[in-house]
Amino acid sequence: MTIKPAFDGIKIVDLTQGLAGPYCAMLMAQNGADVVKVEPPEGDWSRRIGVPVGARSAAYLACNRGKRAITADLKSSDGLAVVRKLAAKADVFMESNRAGVADRLGLGYEAMKAENPDLVYLSITGFGQEGPYSDRPATDAVLQAFSGLMVSNPDKDGAPKRIEFPVPDYTTGLIAYQTLVTALFGRAMHGGGRRLDVSLMQAMLLYQQQGMITRELDPSPPKGSPLPPTGTYQAADGYVNISIMREKFYQGLCQVLYLPGLATDERLQSVEGRRANADDMIAAIRVAIASWKVQDLSAAFAKADVPHAIVNDYPTAARDPHVAAVESVRWMKDIPGAPPLPFVNVPGAAKLAADDPRSAVPDMDSHRAEILAELED
Repeated sequence: MTIKPAFDGIKIVDLTQGLAGPYCAMLMAQNGADVVKVEPPEGDWSRRIGVPVGARSAAYLACNRGKRAITADLKSSDGLAVVRKLAAKADVFMESNRAGVADRLGLGYEAMKAENPDLVYLSITGFGQEGPYSDRPATDAVLQAFSGLMVSNPDKDGAPKRIEFPVPDYTTGLIAYQTLVTALFGRAMHGGGRRLDVSLMQAMLLYQQQGMITRELDPSPPKGSPLPPTGTYQAADGYVNISIMREKFYQGLCQVLYLPGLATDERLQSVEGRRANADDMIAAIRVAIASWKVQDLSAAFAKADVPHAIVNDYPTAARDPHVAAVESVRWMKDIPGAPPLPFVNVPGAAKLAADDPRSAVPDMDSHRAEILAELED
């Protein structure tokens, strides 16, 4: 018996742009939803950020696979009419305009609800629909700064530093996905539509709740690893990270590195002792690790059950033998103008296969004819 994808039959109108909303909608598509991506005539602005791939970009490829695409000019009556018709037949409507813009266009929740009472309506914004910052523009860097993430990632001089990956966008996309899935489950159980408000601000505060609580208990700035000698160390031909959370891991580390003095030093027999005497301990570990090649060290750590990882770059991680063995990545070879690219399988969804429509990334307006024909049915 073939099991249908979880969201088979669910229709989604994705009016979002950038990363957070499109990523959420992509996750829905990977689980079987029919996602119609509606772009302005100039295209989703994420087509033009990052490394270009023809008329698309790496960012666009990452967040829009498995969708169908149509353009609509929301400044025209014809474009608005197409979007309203799509929404009238949809289960989910997603938008990422600033607060109030959708209402002014006649595409707000109340207007949509009047046509489709069971619609789940999801808005993704920087700071939410209400409050003094609701009309502010928001970017990844703005939210890293606002939410405290930059302070938790200081540079070598202690100055706040942006993490060089759009953490707020993808975190918000994941939070939006779970919010949407929860709402669809609620609708299935109890009926009725839903109005969902997901902001990058709220997602990032939720993501960092532990840090916020920690700073209330201890307002001093971050001091590096809370559990030394946890950290990243330079080996002869690369870097390795070790994570020493329990006593047996510390003893295993000392055994592998031939450091019996550290293993028996009375000052280092507890987490508190290792914190108080971290400098000398870490200096000895650095010297010991520097002579190892990373593959040999990794093998020794694995045999001793020491939590660790070789520090990979993205190409190395994508080609790791474990990644290949569990089919974490499907290498897609038919992206025009690009070499084979790694598309990561979504946990819980069926793994991508050759010619899988969920791996196709739409060209702009490429499904106009079939989408318009469906609206006339």
